[in-house]
Amino acid sequence: MPETEHRPVLPKMIGEKIITHASDDYPRRKWIIREKLSENPFPLTEEDVKQEMGPAFTVGKYLCEHDGAKDKLAFLRIFKQIPWEGTELDDSHTRAKQAVDQEPGHVELAALKYLTENGCSATPKLLGYEFDNQDKNDLVPGGYILYLVWEKVKGDPLDFQEFWRLPYKERESIREKFRETYTKILTFGYEPMMPSASKIILDKATGDVKISGFGNAAYIGQSGKWNDRNFLRFSLALQSLDRCKYIPDAAKDLRHSSNGWIW
Repeated sequence: MPETEHRPVLPKMIGEKIITHASDDYPRRKWIIREKLSENPFPLTEEDVKQEMGPAFTVGKYLCEHDGAKDKLAFLRIFKQIPWEGTELDDSHTRAKQAVDQEPGHVELAALKYLTENGCSATPKLLGYEFDNQDKNDLVPGGYILYLVWEKVKGDPLDFQEFWRLPYKERESIREKFRETYTKILTFGYEPMMPSASKIILDKATGDVKISGFGNAAYIGQSGKWNDRNFLRFSLALQSLDRCKYIPDAAKDLRHSSNGWIW
């Protein structure tokens, strides 16, 4: 039986304004939405929620700008509670009974807040966040909404195929910058759990590297130490030549180490 396709429920909101003001550390700011970039729902059934897998929610990512400063771009994440599967068309009173009025602990906020407040220079800075509750006409009346805004740093996500087309010397330079940057993050105790090359933000003009992707992160403690397997996790080294078939025009100067890895 094919899986149910879950349609997006968050509007595009282009031109709308979001205000964040969580504490004195994050002053009141107004953000204007430029573009909706993605949405990923995490639906659950009533039985799932009873098994403490809930609440059900959807996550949207938007590009926005600081009101009054068009050159200051940022990313906005919206976490919003959604109804249990099969209750989407129930009356508002029924859906309101599902409401969780407090944000259930999305790790991205905890990670970015901790990294920013403790001076980590290797990740984008948290610029603001805001908790709110859905009104009586919304998806889950009284349910939670979390707005999370972080800076758009200089550079672009590293493209896996483009990286493996670069000459060896340039690949090594990126690896060394990545090692330096990622080692800094490990000293703060958080680590992305779904790594990929695209979570490496490379500023080609300066060679600077930042690490993003804390939507799925874990606190590993401040005793975290560098391990070369991080090159594999972020696809900066390959464990097998099989992956090279997915790289048209791969560089001709690939190197093999004694453990079989490809560099």
